[in-house]
Amino acid sequence: MRIFTFLIALSLLTGCGTTNSGSPSTAVAADGVTTADSASEFDSSGDGDSSGDGDSSGDGDSSGDGDSSGDGDSSGDGDSNGDGDSSGDGDTASDTASDAGGKGTPWGPISGACGVLAGELASPQPSFYVNTWNFNVDGPFDPKPLRAGAQARYSGPNAGGSSKCSETMSMQLLYECEGATTLKTETEISYSTQGTITDWLASFGGQKIGVSVTRAYKGPTVQTYTEIDAQVLLQKKLAGALESTANVAAADKWQKQIVHIWTLHAEWVPTLQTAWQNLDAATKANTIVLVTVEAGSSDITADTCE
Repeated sequence: MRIFTFLIALSLLTGCGTTNSGSPSTAVAADGVTTADSASEFDSSGDGDSSGDGDSSGDGDSSGDGDSSGDGDSSGDGDSNGDGDSSGDGDTASDTASDAGGKGTPWGPISGACGVLAGELASPQPSFYVNTWNFNVDGPFDPKPLRAGAQARYSGPNAGGSSKCSETMSMQLLYECEGATTLKTETEISYSTQGTITDWLASFGGQKIGVSVTRAYKGPTVQTYTEIDAQVLLQKKLAGALESTANVAAADKWQKQIVHIWTLHAEWVPTLQTAWQNLDAATKANTIVLVTVEAGSSDITADTCE
């Protein structure tokens, strides 16, 4: 009887072990491209091009400059490879902390890739990050907490299209997450040659970075997104990024560009990932793609933040 009792106790003890699966993963792909989570969605139609460049795809990119998104990270933490590092810098601890805690803002927290872009500014490789802005404030959009640059864009002129809200909150998000400040809006940037323009000029610790804003959005009722949709968006936006970079005047010359995509549909991300990964290296160039999923609201992506 005592032997039987001992065997039961031993069985219970060995069955109670814990498995440490590690922190949420974030990673750098073999080609050096940092990918992110599928919590962000995309839309290549109905863009509301504010640059007057003839963009009819409906993606909301006012610069028409190009989009290199679609990394396929399904966790929303900025990592598609599972190595725990969303910034590609090898530091998994700080990235995981950012993903877990989020960044508080007056409209709600930002989770995922936040505070990780500085390490990509000098990289010659393309990269892709995803975060989610969880809007949790009841009532209509409140512009009062906007930073000066974002406030100026919110109340200032538009170069055309439905991009006021996405550009305004692009400025605000990159301030909240990266400490970036707004140097110039799209109507203030100078170019040596006419063509596709970029939405705003940012300063990241003194480094000039061009930011082109677009939307993965096909209207309030469309719920499907094909690989062809993704291809159209990505190729157009990335080509535009290369064109505006080549044409910008010396006084406003930026080090590289960020294509910032707003979306409401997280389930569209894998489709964009496939399309992006299939693009040639020359098209992706060294562009950073940041996808922001708008959760708990549609004001920014649908451009109804009045």
